[in-house]
Amino acid sequence: MAAVSEHTDGVITKTLVKMKSGEFDIESAHTLSFKEKGITNLGCIGECVTLERLDLSFNDISRLHKLAGLSLLKHLNLSANRITSLDGLQSLDNLQNLNVAGNLLGSIDCLRSLSSLEHLTHLRLKDETTGLRNPMCNTSYVDDVLYMLPMLTTLDGQRVKGKGSELFQLFRDLDEKINKFQTPTHVNIDASSTHLTTDTPVTQWVVDENKSDKVHDAENDFQVLLSSCKNVYEDALQQFEKANERDDQANQQL
Repeated sequence: MAAVSEHTDGVITKTLVKMKSGEFDIESAHTLSFKEKGITNLGCIGECVTLERLDLSFNDISRLHKLAGLSLLKHLNLSANRITSLDGLQSLDNLQNLNVAGNLLGSIDCLRSLSSLEHLTHLRLKDETTGLRNPMCNTSYVDDVLYMLPMLTTLDGQRVKGKGSELFQLFRDLDEKINKFQTPTHVNIDASSTHLTTDTPVTQWVVDENKSDKVHDAENDFQVLLSSCKNVYEDALQQFEKANERDDQANQQL
């Protein structure tokens, strides 16, 4: 008996599904990977009704409507294709993890099909480790994505909700304020009138000798507090980066 070939002509067939899954019928397949198989047509994939994990990365897929029947699907990798619309994914009620980095999604509106997916918690639109991204990632898209998809807990591998996220955001905001405070703004305090002038950087402000000791001490304490807070923020950032690296490694094993 001749061996079954993996040559697909760009179409996912029942024979190919059986060969890749090791199952006698395609309805029993739970995990499938068609990475780098030259897929252009999803063929019979919608008949794999018990499928939970599907990797279609690095192909030439542009239309997703044939995925509509996969109501049990939890993990879907569509990275590095030619996708301009996510229509077809709105019926994947159990989808939790979606990777669409490296496609042709041009705006936030392209994600509207995902807004009804209550279980979707992990979304990747770009991947810095591989350089894969969508055109929409060239804009300030994060806040808009989180507004449209409030159920997300991670976006592009970064934690946006859950344990520790509020503290992380607090430190990030504080760091921005510290940087603004330390950036020269070319203003000066006129000791005689307390009016602001525009001739001296803020980093060269000098405490008026006539100020009370309490004011002077308060200013020093404030500087120490800013420095301490920034150190705490940097330590927290390192911890979050390590946590995100672990999350990325876990996602790559899916």
